[in-house]
Amino acid sequence: MLGAFFDLMNNMRWVNRRDPRLLTARQFGREVTRERIRSTRRSIPFCLVTIDVLGRQDRTGARAMVRVLHRHLRTTDQKGQLSATRYAVLLVDTGEMGGRSVLDRLGQLMSRNGLAVAMNLRVHDPEGFGSADDDRDNNGRRSEDFVPQGVNDNNREETQPLAAWSQVRDSEVEVTTEDPMVSLSVGTMAIKRATDIVGACAGLAITSPLLLASIVAIKLNSRGPAIFKQTREGLRGKPFTIYKLRTMVVDAEKSQAELRAKSHRDGPAFKIKNDPRVTYVGHVLRAFCIDELPQLWNVLRGDMSLVGPRPLPWHESRACDRWHRRRLDLRPGLTCYWQVNKHQATSFDEWMRMDLRYVDQFGLFEDLGLIAQTIMVPMTGRGSD
Repeated sequence: MLGAFFDLMNNMRWVNRRDPRLLTARQFGREVTRERIRSTRRSIPFCLVTIDVLGRQDRTGARAMVRVLHRHLRTTDQKGQLSATRYAVLLVDTGEMGGRSVLDRLGQLMSRNGLAVAMNLRVHDPEGFGSADDDRDNNGRRSEDFVPQGVNDNNREETQPLAAWSQVRDSEVEVTTEDPMVSLSVGTMAIKRATDIVGACAGLAITSPLLLASIVAIKLNSRGPAIFKQTREGLRGKPFTIYKLRTMVVDAEKSQAELRAKSHRDGPAFKIKNDPRVTYVGHVLRAFCIDELPQLWNVLRGDMSLVGPRPLPWHESRACDRWHRRRLDLRPGLTCYWQVNKHQATSFDEWMRMDLRYVDQFGLFEDLGLIAQTIMVPMTGRGSD
């Protein structure tokens, strides 16, 4: 009895242990989202295969499952483990017939290895796929579950032949939706948005005299508009116009290429200490973060949040590495970890890691703490660091 108990515990630990070569459910969801965007832009279909393990899977079975996925699929196809008993494969640049061929091949391999599984194929075709609630493929047929020959589903006595297709299962990954495959609590996001609206309204009301005085100072100090507008990349890569008080001479961006070699920040970001383009009034506004106040209007509009990864200029954001761009899973913000702890980010990658830390751990109390720390930055004149 004790031996059987320990065997069971070992099997359970193996089932709950994720193979490091497989993407997590969250990572896999992001890859599906990126492929959907790319598929829509290039009008190229892709397929999604989900594999449900039927019955208890022991350590040997789990290894055999992973071995089949890695040995018999392309290296460009993303493989993930959605749960202890569900796996998924993203077949990039693959149409319906290619997906069916892969499904048949996997079915034979699973049966040959004695693996009891049920597989589901879903085709995303930007030229002919239906609504997010429609499980039909581009030819009007249903998405299909596959149960290999000799496999009993939920201890049923009857078996199905190799080419038979059973009733459709609901897929946990909706590749047709416009939302990213990131599990975000609706309640948490609603509270965060409500906090943004209240905070932005209060901030604009309190700082409006300071804003008006700053606008007058800018106009008296240098020619040109007092408000600076720039295109930045926001939530899910959507561009938006950010508003700031102008702290540099007019057309300062045109001379950026000439000063690029003097940038003290590695990576695509452009930062210069003692930037010669900054005006006298601009130095004061930056030191006390007054130039950032118009972004409260961006927060009120929904382009930004009070707390979130800082939005980069469009060309800088597009030049980021692939792993950096996970920061776009959340709405950009006025402040985040980097804004209150710039001295800890010795490189651009460290800055990005701080942003990703917020993406993975954000919450209401975390936001309130970051807002409180941000208030201390202008009070100590560290805004231009």
